[in-house]
Amino acid sequence: MIAEYVSQKQAAGDTRPAQDIAVEYNDTVIYPDKVRLNCYYYRHYSFIKDIEMIFATVLGKKIQYAGEEI
Repeated sequence: MIAEYVSQKQAAGDTRPAQDIAVEYNDTVIYPDKVRLNCYYYRHYSFIKDIEMIFATVLGKKIQYAGEEI
């Protein structure tokens, strides 16, 4: 995702170093989404949901979490 974003920005004429563009993407897209999910997890902690996530990860399945399919 980050490499694609960097490529798009550079193709659009952004002359900053790739690292600076990547940091911008992290700071404006990835980090806020991580914080949102962490806050949701903190407010809606469930041992059963944790077990469900573990099984979904091991089995490669998708589950509903925070109103999204992950």
